[in-house]
Amino acid sequence: MAATKPAAVKYQYSKPSLKGVMNLNTEQAKFFAGNRFDSLMTALFIVDVTSRNLAKRLKTFNHKAVVDAVSSKIEAMETSINDEIVRLETMLTSLGVTERAGYSSPLVREFQVTSPEIKRMSKVLQSFDTLITLVDTAWLGEKIESSEAEEFRVAKSDKMAKLIRSLVGLGQSARVKAYSSKSAELKAEIEKVEAAVLTEKAAREASGFIEQEVPADQLDSLEEAAA
Repeated sequence: MAATKPAAVKYQYSKPSLKGVMNLNTEQAKFFAGNRFDSLMTALFIVDVTSRNLAKRLKTFNHKAVVDAVSSKIEAMETSINDEIVRLETMLTSLGVTERAGYSSPLVREFQVTSPEIKRMSKVLQSFDTLITLVDTAWLGEKIESSEAEEFRVAKSDKMAKLIRSLVGLGQSARVKAYSSKSAELKAEIEKVEAAVLTEKAAREASGFIEQEVPADQLDSLEEAAA
């Protein structure tokens, strides 16, 4: 009797990743840490893998231009947030304020780093959390008025929403290009990462993670700012 041949196993590309984690305290930062961060990670991965794939196949495709476009958007936010952090820390120090606001319900968000841009955006969101903490500290210490603190939180949240919306838009455009390229390998990579994000989302929800609900008027404001 002839030996049964083992079933053929399809070759799968092995992509690198790192374990990432964010520790967020403020409601403004936590707002972006759930499904919105999922969408952002997926978009950044798709932009990266699609641009690299197309650059190999099309000599006219400029991979560096795509990377630079994403990088410049992130860098602008990094600079803006870091400048504000320095300004507020200097102000609090000059006023003799050394204690920082604490929070009752911090959030720990774990994720997979599958591109350098995902790592950078996680750091941006962590810095954004630090920035809001400084504003809350100034408000609780009666160094700024409630109205000024709220205007600051809303303005910075709007800028973050606009950045994320822009990057997700780039990802959606890259996805269209990927599917138009008729590359089965590229399509499979995208579907794999999308499935992984859905699996991680289900695991978060099973562990008790609750996505922050936003009042309709506040959500409208954020969406208008991001458009």
